[in-house]
Amino acid sequence: MIGSVLFLGILIFVGVIAFKKLAGTSGSKSVSPIRSFFQYGLLFALTLIVASGVAGLLGRLINPADLVVGDDNALALNLTFVVVGTPLLLGIASWTRKSVRANPQLTHEPLAAFFATLGALLALLMSLSSWITSIQSAFHHERFDGQSLANAIVWTLIWAALWMLNSRMIPKENARVHHLVGSLIGYITAIIGLITLIAATLSQLVGVEQTYLANSVGNRIADAFVISTFGAIVWVQYWVRTARKSNQDSLWLSYVLIAGVGGGLVMAVVAASTVLYSTAVWFIGEPSSSNSIVHFAGTPTAVGTVVIGLLSWWYHMAQLPETEVRNEVVRIYEYLIAGIGLIASAVGLSMILIAILEAIVGSGSLAGKSATNTFLAAATLILVGAPVWLIYWRGIQKAVKADSAAELASPTRRIYLFILFGIGGIAAIISLLVGVYQVFNDLFANSLGSATVRDMRFAIGVLVSTAIVSAYHWEIYRHERETDVTFGNRNVSVLLVGPKDKEFEQELGDQTGARITSWTRTDSTELAWPIDRVVAAINDSESEQLLILLESTGLKIVPVEHK
Repeated sequence: MIGSVLFLGILIFVGVIAFKKLAGTSGSKSVSPIRSFFQYGLLFALTLIVASGVAGLLGRLINPADLVVGDDNALALNLTFVVVGTPLLLGIASWTRKSVRANPQLTHEPLAAFFATLGALLALLMSLSSWITSIQSAFHHERFDGQSLANAIVWTLIWAALWMLNSRMIPKENARVHHLVGSLIGYITAIIGLITLIAATLSQLVGVEQTYLANSVGNRIADAFVISTFGAIVWVQYWVRTARKSNQDSLWLSYVLIAGVGGGLVMAVVAASTVLYSTAVWFIGEPSSSNSIVHFAGTPTAVGTVVIGLLSWWYHMAQLPETEVRNEVVRIYEYLIAGIGLIASAVGLSMILIAILEAIVGSGSLAGKSATNTFLAAATLILVGAPVWLIYWRGIQKAVKADSAAELASPTRRIYLFILFGIGGIAAIISLLVGVYQVFNDLFANSLGSATVRDMRFAIGVLVSTAIVSAYHWEIYRHERETDVTFGNRNVSVLLVGPKDKEFEQELGDQTGARITSWTRTDSTELAWPIDRVVAAINDSESEQLLILLESTGLKIVPVEHK
């Protein structure tokens, strides 16, 4: 006992001495990044230590039985965290507060935003999972899990404190990662809960819980309701009230397009394919079970995924900014959806070829007990993916015909063509190598025959489908490379001199394909760039280097040469 007290005393003494040494330099206006890293890192680590200790002790108070019968080692550890960590945390927090008061620019440092974001997101995850576990335990056992409830309370308080810290001290542009990642956490949690809720409800309607599921559907509905409710609360706080109203830059668009539009569509396409495949196998193919409830056990979840995926796709589509001019936002979305549909169709084509070879050689199948099942899986993918690709790709090609200069110079189109041609070509080469290896291997082993075709069916399927995709996009790439506007044989560089406007510069680059550099005039803060006139000036100029000045009397275009 005396040794433990002495050990705690030494730790506290060392912490206080270290705090005084560090605090003595807090008045400096110029702060070393290394010092900032250790200062914020120590504050972050101590917060975790104290929170863990307080939550452990509070859990014992909520569950009185743990005060009498409990883990003494855990109790000692929690007490150590609180006794040692609290004074150190208060000291470091006081030192940080004084540092910020002496030099307010400290809150503008990336390290400050990093640790504030990391702490807030960690607290969000801990409190979210703890609240869900605690409420679910109350539904199942008619009482709260004391430790989960304690964790939920402590981490929610920490999250609230860090939210206020982010709102008051961290610049908005540095806090956007926190808001968007928090939105993603709430979005994913709510989606999981809603899909499970729909699946459990459908299962109860058809009586699945009485014959197939070990868990009662009533418990699944309650659990899903809890998950979706808390996920929705987080999503509303982070997205609806905060991130949705922020600047719609590339980071914001990445969340909306990738997580919302793309993620929702992928979920819907995959789930719809699953439902169609299961239905086709039941009526046409060879199901793995003659019991319809067993065979369609995954259908309620798939139906829920289709509904929620389409809802997510529709909602996030509505969040995209409306504009009469096609910009990279619209292009990214269209190429993303077209790519998803094309990949699904290519996989389906591969599986059709595999099914044909399976039927010829009479082998086992990829997706069931027969080649028929494989063919049904392939047909499902094509039936779902091909219309998506055709609709969006035709729209893209119409836009190319309407304005070839802007569309063919788009970096999104280049990336799309490069990825499909490159990945398709690599997959085709790998498949060709595998197929030729299998031929030579069986030839040298004197076993060349139908078994060789069976072994090569996957390589042949992938080779043919990826070769078609790669060849098609290579032909487009080759044709556009011969066009001057495609990859910028006329490589225009523009120097803008006028008011700073990042959105204007992005839009100008999207419409003209020019490399944009800007200098800010300090005497023209009330002027605004006329996008149409600047685009026209760039397109009409024969010079590849332009200086464009915005004056009170209008634009001044100066052809220049810089070597």
